[in-house]
Amino acid sequence: MGPLERGTAMRNGPLVAVIGGGIAGQSAAAVLAAAGALVTVFDKARGAGGRLSTRRDAGLQWDHGAQYFTVRDPALKARVAQLSANGTIASWNGVIGTLGPNGFVPEDRTEPRFVGHPRMSALVGALGSGATVYGVELREIAPRGPRLTVTDRQGEHFGPYDAVVVATPAPQAVPLLALEPALAAAVAEVETAPCWALMLAFDKPLDLGFDGAFVAPETTGGTLAWIARDSAKPGRDPAGAETWVAHAGPDWSRTHLEDPPEVVAALMTAAFVAATDRSMPPIAAFAHRWRHAMTTRPLGRPFILDPRRPIGACGDWCLGARIEGAFVSGRALGAAMAARLGLSPDQASSSASQ
Repeated sequence: MGPLERGTAMRNGPLVAVIGGGIAGQSAAAVLAAAGALVTVFDKARGAGGRLSTRRDAGLQWDHGAQYFTVRDPALKARVAQLSANGTIASWNGVIGTLGPNGFVPEDRTEPRFVGHPRMSALVGALGSGATVYGVELREIAPRGPRLTVTDRQGEHFGPYDAVVVATPAPQAVPLLALEPALAAAVAEVETAPCWALMLAFDKPLDLGFDGAFVAPETTGGTLAWIARDSAKPGRDPAGAETWVAHAGPDWSRTHLEDPPEVVAALMTAAFVAATDRSMPPIAAFAHRWRHAMTTRPLGRPFILDPRRPIGACGDWCLGARIEGAFVSGRALGAAMAARLGLSPDQASSSASQ
């Protein structure tokens, strides 16, 4: 019996394991919990968030994954209004545009951008179920009679559960779905691209005249695709150092996928200096690899759910690489799984907007 099984005799609702603590997993968990399920969330990282994680070091912080999000879905709009009112998210009204060989050109975009406050990772908790996230990397889903267990890399079993939701990046979901080959094969068709992220800090402002820029490929030969003054986002500490995040282009990231982080940091810093025409040495420079950062070929439907067993998968890779897509996907699978378990689908489908 694993450590998360011991309370199952006292349960008064179906037990559900959610593998992945990002927006998709947390959204599915929230819907299921509101419908009456008892949800356990697993994530291989030390904390929930996925690409909404925040890197912190020596009093500094960087949103080194997702930079912002936009809203079109009605349910997410309702939640954004609530979260804006209580200060969990804020509009980012920074100066953003394109950085090309001839300089910066501001955009004329009117669609608002939102960020978590005081960091992007705040959004995950706000949209989640409140369930404890266990830092366990799972590798297998297996049947135990009519129910399911999950197993970590050390061979320890957790469960049994009445249902399992897989909310990891698509390539990581494929081996977890091996129990149902048709699901695994469908998810294997999804294609993703990596992204190296660079985190920089400076003890003096760079005075670039903008807060975020999409970098034209010819500016750095495809090394950089995006740079942003992270410390300019709402809720960040204006008295601290000026912090910047840069994302490499997908082709460059593929080429340097297995390079050591310190080598990548040096190469990307040189590209940042060339693009911004600022040679001020940073007081901190780190690189982080997002192996499955962007979806280049999505599943094409909001989620996938096995017709026989209560095993399903969701994520931004279902509809495209957007935070809103992860929210919609997780919410949709949560409602479908709740209905499969005999819970109130009406309650489940409305929970994300309450």
